Amino acid sequence: MSVGDGMKKNSAQGAGKKLDGGVSERYKSRKKALTWLQDNGYKISTGKFYQDCKAGFPSVGSDGTVSKYQVILYGQQLVSGVVADVPISTREDDHRKNRADADIAEMKAEKMRREEDKDWLHAEDAWSAMAGLIGTLRDCIRHHIYVKQGEIVLSAAGKQDRSQEVFGFVDEVISQAFNEVAGSAISVQFEKGVE
Repeated sequence: MSVGDGMKKNSAQGAGKKLDGGVSERYKSRKKALTWLQDNGYKISTGKFYQDCKAGFPSVGSDGTVSKYQVILYGQQLVSGVVADVPISTREDDHRKNRADADIAEMKAEKMRREEDKDWLHAEDAWSAMAGLIGTLRDCIRHHIYVKQGEIVLSAAGKQDRSQEVFGFVDEVISQAFNEVAGSAISVQFEKGVE
C-alpha cells in the first residue's frame, strides 16, 4: 500500500469534528495524528512530531485537536523533504525572543562595564580627594609649626618674643609652596592594575 492509498483509506480515523458525510476534519489529539502518520508509512518519531507541533506546524488547537488537512500537508512534506513554512505567529514570537535576548545581552554588557568601572577612580573623585588631602596636609603642617614655634626660634638661637614673626614667615613660605603646586597642572594617566 502506498502512502497516498493509506491517506485515502485512513482519512477518517481518529478525527474529531464531523463533516456532512460523517468524516471528521480534526484529529482528537496529537497522538491520534501521529498514529495516523505512522500507520500510513511516514517515518516520523514522536519527539520530532511533537516538536514540530510546538513550533506551529501542524498547529494544535486550544482543545488539543489537530487539523487533518495540516497533518496531510505535514506528511507530504515529510515525503518530499521540504521544510514547512513557519506560521507568522511563530516568526513574530521568534522575533520577540531574539529582541529579548539582545536586551538581556545588552544588560549583561552594561553590568560588566559597571563591574569594570568599580576598579577605576573617576577623575572628578580623584581631584576632589587630592584637594581634600592637600588642604588637610596644609592645616596639619601649620598646626605643628604653631605648636613648635618656640623650639624653631630656639633652634635658630633667636629671641622668644619674636616667635610669632617666625611662625608668620614659615607659614608664608608654606603657603607659597602650596600655591605653586596648586597653580601647576597635574597630568595623571590611570591604568588598571594587573590581576
